[in-house]
Amino acid sequence: MKPSQRKIVILFVGFLVLLGIIIARLFQVQILKHDKYAAIAAEQQVFLTKIPAQRGTIYDRYMRPLAMSLPAYQVFADPEMISDAKKAAVVLADFGLGDLKSLYAKLTKDARFVWLDRRLDLESSLQLRKELDDRKLSAVYFEPTGERTLPLDNVALNVLGHVSIDDEPLGGIEQTMDDYLRGRQGIRRFFRDALGAKRPCVEAIVSTPESGNSVVLTIDSDLQEVAERELDQAVEEHKAKGGCVIIVDPRCGDILALASNPRETDFPVRQVFEPGSAFKICTISTALDLGRVDTTMMFDTFGGCLPVGGGKFIRDDHPGGVMDLREGVRRSSNVVAALVARRIGKRDFYRYMHAFGFGLKTGVGLEGESRGLLKEPDQWSGRSLETMGMGQEIGVTAMQMAMAYSAVANGGTLYQPRLVKAIIDENGNVMKAWAPRAVRTVVKKDTCVKMARMLRRVVESGTGTQAKIKGVEIAGKTGTGQKALGGVYVSGKYTAVFGGFLPVEKPTMMCIVVIDEPMANGYYGGVVSAPVFKNIVEFALRRDRNVVPAQCYNPKPVEQKQVVAKAVQDRHHKGNADEEAQPEPKTGVYPSVVGLTLRDAADVLAKSNIKWRAFGSGVVLEQKPEPLSPLDEAKLCSLVLGTTE
Repeated sequence: MKPSQRKIVILFVGFLVLLGIIIARLFQVQILKHDKYAAIAAEQQVFLTKIPAQRGTIYDRYMRPLAMSLPAYQVFADPEMISDAKKAAVVLADFGLGDLKSLYAKLTKDARFVWLDRRLDLESSLQLRKELDDRKLSAVYFEPTGERTLPLDNVALNVLGHVSIDDEPLGGIEQTMDDYLRGRQGIRRFFRDALGAKRPCVEAIVSTPESGNSVVLTIDSDLQEVAERELDQAVEEHKAKGGCVIIVDPRCGDILALASNPRETDFPVRQVFEPGSAFKICTISTALDLGRVDTTMMFDTFGGCLPVGGGKFIRDDHPGGVMDLREGVRRSSNVVAALVARRIGKRDFYRYMHAFGFGLKTGVGLEGESRGLLKEPDQWSGRSLETMGMGQEIGVTAMQMAMAYSAVANGGTLYQPRLVKAIIDENGNVMKAWAPRAVRTVVKKDTCVKMARMLRRVVESGTGTQAKIKGVEIAGKTGTGQKALGGVYVSGKYTAVFGGFLPVEKPTMMCIVVIDEPMANGYYGGVVSAPVFKNIVEFALRRDRNVVPAQCYNPKPVEQKQVVAKAVQDRHHKGNADEEAQPEPKTGVYPSVVGLTLRDAADVLAKSNIKWRAFGSGVVLEQKPEPLSPLDEAKLCSLVLGTTE
């Protein structure tokens, strides 16, 4: 073979080898390791962002929004495409998105994505976008999201919980119902220039977000607000550590109000305390139901001092002589309660207390609920039966007490407390509903009738007279529990309790008030807690002569768009009435809106930029501050609505 031919062959073979290497490499990249290199390319050229879903609304039982998401925008930028970072920073700073220095640093950062604002309200977003367009500033992007707001100014905050800036639920209904509320986030894909050339992000929607469903609670926001107000005033007046108020419809277990102080705590379901004499309703009901006592049975109270072994005594705060069971309940005799407990016996006492729900979670559906403390009989001391009969050596939650009282009020049925009624979609269609759930029958109806009559005497002339309302029959019981530390009662530390229901015949409302460690102006349940009960009930009676509406009332849901529109209007304090149709209100004073419908009243108040809160339905019967009172700094008007019949 000639040298020239040999060179050609070598070159040809070399070419074939090189071609084989290239083909092998292509096969490796395109076939064998396709997924790996595709992922690397995607990571370098593509990035994904989540599109927030519209979070569902939380309503009260009358479809009034307690927590909702208003239209807002997330604002971000692509620094590599900002043509004039200094000018853009000035515009953004003018709209309150940060100080000039930090904004300029963000806009000149070596990155393709920086956050500017996670929750910019709709109005500001529209104005900012227009300003940027007018100045021909690009590469600032607006992503629709929701701004979580509480239209009733933190009413039921302890029930609702919070939502973080990243839409993560933090406690309350927001957390327990998050699977229904959160919806499904969408995904937006951005493409980068693989060659590194500067060009705007090209975007594509991978999946669109789906709005969350809404939750309808059993809470009555009117009663909730009043309960919170009265509780806060009592805690302040008595310099207490805190407390709670629970209002229940005993006919079905609906929680109408669940107030807590401090506001963001779960006192009603987490705080465990000795109920004191408020617990005697369970002891006496048990003995009546077993036939171990009757209302006329006489008891010798030994001058208000009963030996219970080991050199210990049970004493009465108001010593007496021989008295029947009715008088013992009216006077809240510890000795009578202890003697009744002896007639019940350990096993039956434990069995009935367990049936009343003590030592068990109520199932209300809030995080961190406590079981309380109900020891097994074999763990009791020689005097536990007597002391438990009067409300010591047992730990309860306010929710447990509320449901036990409700059982006596409704004729003997223990209900699981119902806080969530239904899940609805954005069109108001019911997706899921929870019916009232009867757990068990605890005592007979006849037992409850006898108990209610005795409890009526407590309010009429016994320890609970400060809960009395003229013309209204109320059954109630006071309690003053001592607080222990390390198994030893601490002097001066008490829990003041009052629980009651009305009307005595066929009750429709049960309310329990617990004040923790009152330190001023008394500490007895009849002095500290009973007045709170009275004030709440008086409001309920002014609003509705039947105290609470029909059982399990379920109004037709309103359209979500209408609710959002009204909430936006309320937030900006703007009326929507024809200004020429309404006379201009006098400036500097609260205008009179008595006799107007709520819509007309809102229109009048909006003209003076006055915020308002409404209680009830119908026309305005009362307003506070009074008409023509000078405007104060709060510029807030409370309206009580009702019928004029």
